[in-house]
Amino acid sequence: RLLERADRPGGLTRGRLRDGFRFDQTGHWLHLRDPAALALAESLLPGGFHTVVRRAAVFSRGVFTPYPYQVHTHGLPPEVVAENVLGFVEVRWGERGRALREREPRNFAEHVLRELGEGFARNFMFPYNRKVWTVEPEELSTEWMGRFVPRPSAEQVVRGALGLETGDLGYNATFLYPREGGIEALAAAMAGRLPRPPECGLEPASIDSGRRVAVLRSGEAVPFRAALSTIPLPALVGLLADAPARVREAAGRLRAATVTYVNVAARGEGPAPWHWVYLPEPRLRPYRVGSPSAAVPSLAPPGCRSFQVEMAGPGPVAAAEAEPAAMEALRALGLVAAPGEVLFAETHVIPHAYAIHDRDYGEARRLVRGWLEGRGILTAGRAGAWEYSSMEDAILAGRDAADRLV
Repeated sequence: RLLERADRPGGLTRGRLRDGFRFDQTGHWLHLRDPAALALAESLLPGGFHTVVRRAAVFSRGVFTPYPYQVHTHGLPPEVVAENVLGFVEVRWGERGRALREREPRNFAEHVLRELGEGFARNFMFPYNRKVWTVEPEELSTEWMGRFVPRPSAEQVVRGALGLETGDLGYNATFLYPREGGIEALAAAMAGRLPRPPECGLEPASIDSGRRVAVLRSGEAVPFRAALSTIPLPALVGLLADAPARVREAAGRLRAATVTYVNVAARGEGPAPWHWVYLPEPRLRPYRVGSPSAAVPSLAPPGCRSFQVEMAGPGPVAAAEAEPAAMEALRALGLVAAPGEVLFAETHVIPHAYAIHDRDYGEARRLVRGWLEGRGILTAGRAGAWEYSSMEDAILAGRDAADRLV
């Protein structure tokens, strides 16, 4: 049985449609590297995807530079380029670098200083990640980075500083997106293959992991041999009356940043020059601005454009604060020139958007998930597994959980 709290399955892939504009819950682009994940997606929606070549940028010092920042500094003020390149040279071949390489980095800040240098840290890595994670770089571990933080070669840094071709860098140079129905079309196709239709509007009020019974808010008691949960990990522990104190204490140490995003519909011909733009500077409240219609024009009606403006915090940002901040960012980027261009703006919230990979994260998460698995409860998904991951990661985690369950 698939029990779903919402009115339809799909979780964060569920979209919104208003006045001909289709909005996902922020940018949901399929970066499929695993052959099995790609084959599954193509079997679910045969011939049903656009392939899009990434156009992403960083806006800093009043200048747009292509993403990733560390190999595209050409066009920034000369003193910024020099600071970035000289800092990189120092950590690769200077005394500073030798000292940093004497031991493994203890946190994200040390990793950045060791691999990229003080210039890149100060001008992009620290301020941007401070916005997203809502904590200081010294508080973050290195567990989350993987493919998400590209590590450039010296040649790429130098060529990028001179404005020469550097080649694609980063895990998301191209991506797929459904031709119809938004990203939710993929989840709907997946749900359509279930031997038993999803049961929506149902959620557990409590779970007895010893007896392996979940009691729903409807009052129904559901026995289970094994369960796969995508409930946010700390909330799942809160449902377990028989969870021991050490598990509850560990779950209490798991933190997350909340994302508030503003969907903006606007008049105007032509796509935005970028699919999304990163905003590292603290003078603008959002950390990223995306344009769904720039990547896939059919997501907005003819003659219109769409934008999504994201900001993070320890809790939701009120619409009265979020929407003016979104408009300020759109004007600063030159994407919206006058208020009259805006048809509507809507503020939405994603709780548990970024599981904070701090010093406590690894040990606490392993303890909680290990205890749950010993009671027949697997966890998967970005909130369920409490991890920083992509849609492909979620698909593969679901597949792996299914293999283990059978």
